Amino acid sequence: MDEKYKYIDFEIEDFLNDEFFIQWVKNPGEETNHFWLKWIENNPERRPILQKAKEIIAMIDYKERYVLSDQAYMDLYEDIVEKSHQQRADGSHFQWSGWHKTAAILFLVFSTVYGIDVLNKRNQEESQNQQVVTWLNVDNPAGQKYKFQLPDGTRVHLNAASSIEYPQNFDGEKRTVRMKGEAFFDVKADPNRPFIIEIDNSQVTVLGTSFNLKNEDDFELALVEGKVEVTDSTGGIITVLPNEMLIKRQNGEISKTDFDPLAVFGWRDQYLVFEDDSYPEVLEKLEDWFGVTIESTLKVDKNWSYSGQYHNKPLNQVLEGISISSEFQYKINNKTITISNP
Repeated sequence: MDEKYKYIDFEIEDFLNDEFFIQWVKNPGEETNHFWLKWIENNPERRPILQKAKEIIAMIDYKERYVLSDQAYMDLYEDIVEKSHQQRADGSHFQWSGWHKTAAILFLVFSTVYGIDVLNKRNQEESQNQQVVTWLNVDNPAGQKYKFQLPDGTRVHLNAASSIEYPQNFDGEKRTVRMKGEAFFDVKADPNRPFIIEIDNSQVTVLGTSFNLKNEDDFELALVEGKVEVTDSTGGIITVLPNEMLIKRQNGEISKTDFDPLAVFGWRDQYLVFEDDSYPEVLEKLEDWFGVTIESTLKVDKNWSYSGQYHNKPLNQVLEGISISSEFQYKINNKTITISNP
């Protein structure tokens, strides 16, 4: 059928369901303008109906996600038509006049618009309640230490080869961070919002306290002041009190002990401390502390150990001090250290 004849018998409800007509009203273009202006010129008696349909469509926000489907729209419309032909109590029939048609269509239109508005508001509320949390990451390489402050005022000393993640803002009922490696925390007191550190198999919960946390092969938490609860993956809770150190070994062994503050967190004040460390432990500390790679062919006794303290000393002085007691020679080539027997 020729398009110009297709619309001759259209009523308002027909125009409201015609995509070509809706496109012209919502997004007029050269093609649609040419067709509809020519059609009105050739069918002036249909102008009032077409104009009313334009006004109704202009009021509707035709969004693909929320508008009624063609089938749903027609089902509702046909239901209204069916009820309009039911007999009245006096035996007469209700007449489906042009006015009643328009009223029914307006009912559908405004019902749809109301539904769209409610759904949009609901989506906006859900969006506000589910705001995306922006996490920041501090990744400290070997050879460096970093001191900074979290959004709530908590002070953090991050050791070398360690990292911490935290939200840009602590907006919820708790303050949660994630970490790997070693850090010293001086937590800002806030009784209403516990401070929580999430690590691999444990969760540390505090309200306001100072402590050193090391999460590498073993878990070590040394509490200076305050009170800390450590929860494991099974829900078990261990409470740590001041001057106590909680140690959880990889093999599952758990113990509490006292500790030497200088040996445990002297690193934050530039103290490099060796305390009966094995040869592999000494090499690991040197690599992390100075950000170097050590290649060693040194043969040492299986019971070899080393103790010593160095405050803010350069690498060559530390190596010199260790070599005196251990009788080895070393060579420094940029970031590579070679250690061998004399």
